[in-house]
Order: sequence, then structure tokens, then C-alpha cells
Amino acid sequence: MLGISHLLVSGTATSLLLGTASPAVIAVGAIAGLLPDIDISTSPAGRVLPWISSFFESRMPHRSCTHSLVASGAIAVLGYGTALFNPSFLNLAHALSVGYFFGWFADIFTRGGVEMFWPSPVRCVCPGNRNLRLRTGSNAEYFILILLIAIALAVFNINNSGGILTQFNRLIASPSGVQHIFNDSGSTHLIKANIKGVRTGDRSKVAGQFLIIQVQGTGFLVQSDDGRIYKASTEPDSQIFLEEITADVGKPAITNIEALTLEDEPIGQAIAQFDRTGAMVFISGQLTVDGLETSGLPRDPYQFPTIKATDTSITLEAAPLAIVQKNLSEEFATGQLQVRVINSSSQ
Repeated sequence: MLGISHLLVSGTATSLLLGTASPAVIAVGAIAGLLPDIDISTSPAGRVLPWISSFFESRMPHRSCTHSLVASGAIAVLGYGTALFNPSFLNLAHALSVGYFFGWFADIFTRGGVEMFWPSPVRCVCPGNRNLRLRTGSNAEYFILILLIAIALAVFNINNSGGILTQFNRLIASPSGVQHIFNDSGSTHLIKANIKGVRTGDRSKVAGQFLIIQVQGTGFLVQSDDGRIYKASTEPDSQIFLEEITADVGKPAITNIEALTLEDEPIGQAIAQFDRTGAMVFISGQLTVDGLETSGLPRDPYQFPTIKATDTSITLEAAPLAIVQKNLSEEFATGQLQVRVINSSSQ
């Protein structure tokens, strides 16, 4: 096969199997697809590394040792052995192994085949009819090249848009698909929900994008661009009744959940440490207080009640830090809080 064919086969396989759109990872996989042909001096790999090429070329036939499961195993040992000492190379080790394997596996469909089970000299070829196998530089190979380019572009676009799971979620538009995406990527990225539904308060239509804060029952707590929080689900206590929901993986944002214990101390003083530039902070938990005046607490029937209180207790559920500071800062309280911190420069 032509060098460009090996590049496309291995690069596309790397992107598809690893679910990545990273140019560096795909490039490693694509270049690894050229390495099996180092056993011949006229190949791209042979010209770059002539001393290695001459060693193989003088001792064994083309598409034998370097086109085998043994060679793939050796490459995997080399790649993953390096990753053991430097874990940041793990994705590159994946790409190296995938790219190398598909680099020689594609040659099974050529007329000469490959010695897949080297050192056994038996050659593996497909299909059985010799006339249907590819010849290097033939019209059939150029036709396959066009198909590979189309497939590579499609795979890159899918992975660049969040991967196959995201695309499937867009197709079925169900909460379960969004929940899978949130579970997989919610700790490292912002997850934006594209919601279509109706407000349960006045039956007005809702169609827009919201930030997912956390899973809530069979739905989600979401925040609009103006900072308002809603429960979006099909449950009776939701503020947005879902008709359709899909999700997009947004920009990187690290989410940490921290525990906080209060022992009869001001709430504002205890949570002040989480007031950080560029961070979104949501507080949940149960507190006991003494003689709380509840009349001044925010009440909006169209929003999710992030603060529920009596004169002796406070229940917080994904309450924004600023809201808690504004309404409860001076209250002395005892209890446990869970603080969700999403570190991002902006929403």
C-alpha cells in the first residue's frame, strides 16, 4: 500500500478507537502506521532510518517480522513501558500501539499478504481471490483513499464534537444519554444541556442552553445564563418539564467536592474560603440554627428552592455561594455542608 494509505488507515483507527480529536495523538498513530514498512529501504520509514531498514532487508523478506503480532507486541511493550515511568505518555502509547497494528494489518488485503504469525512463514491474505486484492498504486487503492479521507474527516468531526456518545445522545435526546456524558466528563469539563420543555409554573415554552450543576433524581439541576437555577426533569417537583434534552461537552473546568463542618459559627465566615476568582460554587447540606428569621429568604415559585428553612434548620441544595452569603452570612449554625467548586474562568 502507498504511504498515504497507511497514514490514513492508522490515523483514522487511532481517532476512532481512542475517541480523540487530539492532533498530537492522531499524528503519533498515523506515523506509527508507517513503521512496519521499515523492513524495506524504499519506504518512508526505511529512508528515515536506513540503518534499521538495512538490517531487516538483508535478513528477511518484506512484510514478515515487522508485519506480525510479535512486532505489535514489542511496540506495545516499548510504548507502555515508557508510560509506566511517565504516565503523561499513556495516550501516546495507545496511539503508537493502535497505529502500528493497523499499519501492517491493512497489508493483509494486498496481493502479497503478511506473515502475521511470524516466525511462521505462512502468509495471511484477504480475500481468497487474488484478483480482488489491492495492488499498490492501483485505481482501487486510490478509490479507497478517497473513502478513507471521507471517513477520517467524519470521525475527527464526531470526536471534536464530544465523541460518539455525544452524537448518540443528540440523536435520542434522552436524560440517560446526558447523564452518561455528565458522569464521564462532568469532573473535567463544563457540561451544557440543550433543553426543550415547558415551565411547570406557567406552561410557557423553554428552549435554550443551561449549565448542568448536578444530577437530581431522574433529571438535573441546571443554571441559566442569568444565574437562575431550575430542576429539569419529568418529575412532579421540577420547574422545567423536559420534552427533549441533549448535552455538549464544553471547555475544561475542574470540579471538586469538599466537605465542611460547622460548629456553632457564622455561615459566612465558614464558607468565605470558597469565594475564589473564576470559580462557581454551589453549597448543599443540613444546618441547625437558633431563631432564624425566614421571612427575608428568597422565594421564587419558578426556580428550584436552593434554600429551605425553618426557624431552627436550614437545608441547602446546590445553593450558589453568593446567595448563601447574602442571606445567611451572619447566622450561627452547626452541621455538615458539601461544597461543589467548579474552577473555570467563566461559564
